[in-house]
Amino acid sequence: MKSKDQTKNGDDRNRSAPSPSNRLKYIIGGALFAALLVAVFMLSNRMAATQSVGFPNFQDSQFVLLDQNGNRRRPDDFAGQPIALFFGFTYCPDVCPTTLLHLTSAQDQLAAAGQNADNLQILFVTVDPERDTPSQLKAYLSLFDANVTGLTGAPGDVAATLQHFGVYAEKTGSGDDYLYDHSAAVYLYRADGSFKGTIVHNEPAEFAAEKIKSIL
Repeated sequence: MKSKDQTKNGDDRNRSAPSPSNRLKYIIGGALFAALLVAVFMLSNRMAATQSVGFPNFQDSQFVLLDQNGNRRRPDDFAGQPIALFFGFTYCPDVCPTTLLHLTSAQDQLAAAGQNADNLQILFVTVDPERDTPSQLKAYLSLFDANVTGLTGAPGDVAATLQHFGVYAEKTGSGDDYLYDHSAAVYLYRADGSFKGTIVHNEPAEFAAEKIKSIL
């Protein structure tokens, strides 16, 4: 005859151990979730790839801009290595710092997986050349643990660059506290300067890492 303690322990084990049917549900649920992630990534990657039609290659641009050290930079200066290009401004309250952190997080994920992403060139082109001088860009980018090249210049030169890459930017507000509505995607280029696709704002970090991996 079993004691009360033995009966209680047996009941506890029966309650804590999932039944075969529950285990099967967990397995099926996990497989469906993984399949959903793969499907979303493939759709996102396909949409980014379709945007390459008619999109200019990086070396097709003729910009001459200043980096955060005051040096003149041209497209040829970045030839031979993959590029992640995005547009923003240092007074941006959310999208721009989030994008920088997003890209560095993707690089860290690739490094943790044994993939060398050090040759990725991250270029940050300002849409606000009036305030974003080279020294302002340098101070801003120093706040991030990332190797980023900031680019600015005369308003006309910046405007021509934005037009070439099809970037939307519109000033909002007035006075010294104005902001910009602007394109938030990151444009990815292979080492030969050909356009690969985009990373959209707030895209899952693992998707961004896979896209960056595809251009390394």
